[in-house]
Amino acid sequence: MRIAKLHRAATLAVAAGLTVLALAGPEARAQNIVVLVNDEPITSGDIAQRTRWMARTSGFGDRMKALLTGDAIKERFRQLMIQANPRSQAEAEQTAERIKKQLIEEAKGRVLSEGGGTSRKQVIETLIEDKLKLQAAKKLDITITDKEVEEVLAQRAGGGDGKKPQLNEFYQQFEADGISRKTVQNIIRAQLAWRDVIRRQYGPRIAAMLAALPSDDQKPADGDIQFDVRVLRLAVAGSDERAVSQRMMEAENLRSKFTSCADLPKRARLVADASVKAVDKAKLASFNKDAQPLILKASEGQMTPPILVSGAVESYAICKKGIVLKPNAAAENKPDARQQEFERFSRRYLQDLKKSASIDYRTKVD
Repeated sequence: MRIAKLHRAATLAVAAGLTVLALAGPEARAQNIVVLVNDEPITSGDIAQRTRWMARTSGFGDRMKALLTGDAIKERFRQLMIQANPRSQAEAEQTAERIKKQLIEEAKGRVLSEGGGTSRKQVIETLIEDKLKLQAAKKLDITITDKEVEEVLAQRAGGGDGKKPQLNEFYQQFEADGISRKTVQNIIRAQLAWRDVIRRQYGPRIAAMLAALPSDDQKPADGDIQFDVRVLRLAVAGSDERAVSQRMMEAENLRSKFTSCADLPKRARLVADASVKAVDKAKLASFNKDAQPLILKASEGQMTPPILVSGAVESYAICKKGIVLKPNAAAENKPDARQQEFERFSRRYLQDLKKSASIDYRTKVD
């Protein structure tokens, strides 16, 4: 009797297991080893997951739009409506909505299964590279924690613009398309691990090479600087030296009490025949030649020493000083030298790892 019960329990367990497998999708059921990379497996399930990831992150919207527009999709919609044969206006509207959802799901399934135009061979190659990257990190005792991975994902979930990260919602977007959290995490883990591998292996060499490169930084020409200035002008009656000296002292007194460009006109009103003129976004050449070196030397928030200019004493308050940005497409598009060197060493090291690795293809790779 006991044996019969045990036999029945075992039969039910096997049946339950078969039911779970039957309900699972083909990706969950098929976990055949396709490649061994230094004895670590890449399965058909890994390939299916990465294919979906590549499709989801490479022109997904454009591919969906292409499948859901045009005469072909309109004809399919028409045929499905005819087959449904709705009997009323309300039923027709409900049927139309159902068919639209059906067509969207069909398009999504097709785009995800095609991998965004990436071939199966390319997907496998990417997975091999990730295996090698993680193996290289392990040899160097580089460990990327789950916390580090989730911090990076949280930044991406927030869009990098200060929004509050919603990591669960981020995961759910991919899970809705059959991409597991583990897949997303493994991709980021490999990226972070490889970054640290290259830094560890080649960081000093990259730094030395960059230090040896000629600097592109050039001191801006005087003519490239523009100024926002308040010109304090004290009129001088005649050419009497005592009158000029008196005005110089008054200008110097105002200069010593200068606090801001906004406050200067109010202080100038306390001095007879004194005025303040605003000159904004002016090039150095637009000022008196004697004043130019003083203006150039002064910093923002300072006033220059007074000078005699055309029968008046002038002093210049520097409100703003900056370089005029010239459009330079070549400079804007110039790649970052550090990133270039990082990528160069990254490609070289990855090729070396591939050459020395044991890569055993268990099935044919198209």
